[in-house]
Amino acid sequence: MIRLSVAKQYVGLALVLAAAAMAVSLSSASRANAAPAHTDVMFVFDTTGSMSGALEESATEIQGAMAQISSSLPDVQFGLAEMRDYSTVIGSPEEFEYSAGSTDQPWTLLAPISSNQAAVSEALKKMEAEGGGDGPESYGRALFETDTNPAVAWRAGARGVIVLIADNVPHDNELNEGIPSDVWYTSPFNTGVDPGADNTVGTGDDLDWQGTVLQRLNTDGKPLEYVDYHGIEGFFPYWQNWAQRTGGSALKAEGPGSLIPNLVAAVIAGANAALPACPAGQIRDSSDRCVVPPSNKFKFVQRISCSSGCHVVIVKITFDSAGNVIAESIPEEARSSNATVSATKCGKKGKKAACKKPPLIKKLTQAVSAGPNTLKLKLTGAAFKKLKKKGKLSLKVNFTFTPTGGLPSSKAHTYKVKLPKKKSAKK
Repeated sequence: MIRLSVAKQYVGLALVLAAAAMAVSLSSASRANAAPAHTDVMFVFDTTGSMSGALEESATEIQGAMAQISSSLPDVQFGLAEMRDYSTVIGSPEEFEYSAGSTDQPWTLLAPISSNQAAVSEALKKMEAEGGGDGPESYGRALFETDTNPAVAWRAGARGVIVLIADNVPHDNELNEGIPSDVWYTSPFNTGVDPGADNTVGTGDDLDWQGTVLQRLNTDGKPLEYVDYHGIEGFFPYWQNWAQRTGGSALKAEGPGSLIPNLVAAVIAGANAALPACPAGQIRDSSDRCVVPPSNKFKFVQRISCSSGCHVVIVKITFDSAGNVIAESIPEEARSSNATVSATKCGKKGKKAACKKPPLIKKLTQAVSAGPNTLKLKLTGAAFKKLKKKGKLSLKVNFTFTPTGGLPSSKAHTYKVKLPKKKSAKK
């Protein structure tokens, strides 16, 4: 939009230069050096019989741990879950016992994520270590439920961190998958298929440790922080590898009083972790989840363009689901960025050079920016003389626009200026 007015000896010319509002999201890599604005933490405790020492230590110290974490990270909320193993599994070979005949549960949510730290502390004090059956436990089911169950109440836009406190390995038909052979504990390493929610092996909800569980944590942007509590030494390299696949890490709690400092360190590491790259064709949204960018999310904005004379054009801007600009298009001409607009004193006339006649507007050069810009064009003495004589004036102005890093382009505009009528004196 262009407006022209005369006040004393100035002509005010307003050019509306609209620029797109670019939404910017922090990449996972940048978060490695800057704490997220919001962090959700889920503590998942193995409460089988071998974990009694971890529960006793945590019950008395967890409140202090949450206070330390809250002093290191802004806006942290906490939740708590426990896990043991499957009590009933249908269709599994007899050599895999799981926790047959017990009342164990593969995962139980005790406190959803909230700002109520007391709820986490009180729930942890009530946990008891018992059951477990065979060595491998339902870590796969526990992590999958913690990540995906809506009752956990992960906040949108918050970094989600899962801290697993445990001492064994998950159920899977081959735990050596993706693990360097020089650290294999045994080969093959078959601990029995994780049957999933229906407790039945061979159905569609079976949980593959690498392909379903770890990949889902990676895709959903929730780093696994593993804290080993007096586990078998040969298992620890596995957990290091598994945690790294999600952007997390593995720590060892060894000796009295070592668990709580490791819980604090695990949460801070997870909050600041640089997440792995998403699968091809996907990007992370504001909640760190890998998503396919939509192709139909766009808006139209106005911009000034000078590819064939300066004028305002409509630009179509396409966004991904995180609000990042992924494409821009101008149907009628190529895109051009703005830098300066100049107004010369006259345009060309016929084959003769411009400005043979006395100039009517003094030359002006002015930098422009996104948003409304006003060019104040000053009339020359010749222009004022002509304006006073005839009461009106035709101004032909050349606007030259020079994009940043580009070549100048010009366009002429003609304006009619009239002197305001004098008010008649009151009798």
